[in-house]
Amino acid sequence: MTPLRPSSGQASTTPRRALLLYGIVAEDAPLAAEPGMQLIKAAKLAAIVKLGETEISHEPAVVLAFGEQVMRIHQQTTLIPMRYGSVLADEYAVTQHLLDHEARYRTRLAMLANCEEMGIRLPLDLAADNVVITPQVSGHDYLLARKRAYAVPEHAEQQAIILNNALAGLYHQHCAAISVFNGQHTYLLSYLVPRAELQAFRDKLNVLADSITDIGFISGPWPPYNFAS
Repeated sequence: MTPLRPSSGQASTTPRRALLLYGIVAEDAPLAAEPGMQLIKAAKLAAIVKLGETEISHEPAVVLAFGEQVMRIHQQTTLIPMRYGSVLADEYAVTQHLLDHEARYRTRLAMLANCEEMGIRLPLDLAADNVVITPQVSGHDYLLARKRAYAVPEHAEQQAIILNNALAGLYHQHCAAISVFNGQHTYLLSYLVPRAELQAFRDKLNVLADSITDIGFISGPWPPYNFAS
């Protein structure tokens, strides 16, 4: 396969356009050529970028195409994926970004090597939208009410502990966060799973699904977005 075209990262006198950042890889990563894509190298790292407009489009088709491209790169090599909308001004800015974050990116690439992300979304019933300010409610009380509304319910925390313990040994790291999926609040449990353990991880989830009635929505494997920062 033809490799992606590298760039020196030197400042240019030609008119500048924004560069959309797809992810960070090792400088010698084996990647297939993609239309419009290029590598900007520095500090033994490489940023995968594409020339774009300053204004980022949020059309669903554009965002979906970005995600599909990140997935293709992830399937070829170890990748620190970037979320859609990560933009740097020009090649020089990209080079400086790699130099500024060299140590962190190298550590992260080593951690993500040969891993996939798996996710479990536990459904939540949060009442945050029902919090109403009235003249009788102080700002302090209002903030406390919102904090209680957005707190992870005890049942979801218990489910997470059960899942983490049951899956122990099949993942390197895990993290959790409240998020919205299809208009519903969920408690997203994310796991960084070695590819060698992926089938065993899935098999264990199937067993757990039979014993936990509200295990939620299982997704993946994905590029490790939730372990990229």
